[in-house]
This record gives sequence, structure tokens and C-alpha cells, in this order.
Amino acid sequence: MTTKNKPKMTLGKKIKIAVLSILGFFLLMFAILVYHIANARPIENATIQVSRIDFDKPFDSMAAADIRQKLHEIAGVKSEIIVKDNVVVYFHDNRIADSKKVYDELMTTGNYNAQRFILPPSMANKQVCPAMPKDGMKYKFSKFIQGIFN
Repeated sequence: MTTKNKPKMTLGKKIKIAVLSILGFFLLMFAILVYHIANARPIENATIQVSRIDFDKPFDSMAAADIRQKLHEIAGVKSEIIVKDNVVVYFHDNRIADSKKVYDELMTTGNYNAQRFILPPSMANKQVCPAMPKDGMKYKFSKFIQGIFN
């Protein structure tokens, strides 16, 4: 068979193959996205909260170690405790202890002049995760897919 006798691929057939290839690619990507959303596990640390206590004067290294040790003894406080200048930031499980309980227990263990940091009401109700607003299509689609498979 010579090259003259081979059937040539027409332009319409090339376009049809290209369109089907692109469509197949997007269908494959959509299937992977649905699989990923359906198999997403719930967040394990969804009950971990960050709180802050402001003290009247900065800590030296001994006082900072003392504050860390006293906070570790309070039930629900996690190991991540940051002491910098006169501010203590700590992580706690809000199912076990809220920030008021931790603050009250810490104040009973020593003679401190401090106050709990409380968010202003204007910031308290703001959504903290800008990645997916709850009224957006991404969030609604993800909830729909999770509802089907879970």
C-alpha cells in the first residue's frame, strides 16, 4: 500500500478527537474531585481553640517557664503554649475547658495581674476560614457530595 492510497484523516475527525480528549480529561478530573471530597475525613482537631491572656508586665525566662508549667497542669490545655513579652497564647480543647475556666484556674495558682483577651463583638461572629464561604458554590457542592457518600 503506498502513501497515496492511505485514507487521510479529515479535519472534522481531528476536531472530534480533540474535543472528546478534552471532554474525557475534564470528566476524569471531575471524578477525581468527587472521589477526594467523598473520602475526606472530618477534621480531628475541630475542637481546639486558641486563647490569649495579657499580663501587666513582661516575663523573664523563669516566670515564662513557671506560667507554661502551670498552664500544662490545667485539664484541656494542649502542649502548644507561647509566652512572649507580656502575652500568653495557648491552645485548649473547648470540650474540656473554655478560656474563662483556664484563666480562672491560672489566676488561683499565682498572684498575677492579667486579663483575658476577649474578641470585640464586631469580630466575634466573623467567619474565620476565607477558603470556602458557607454561601459559596464550592461549599454547597462539597456538602452535597459528602451527603451522597456519607
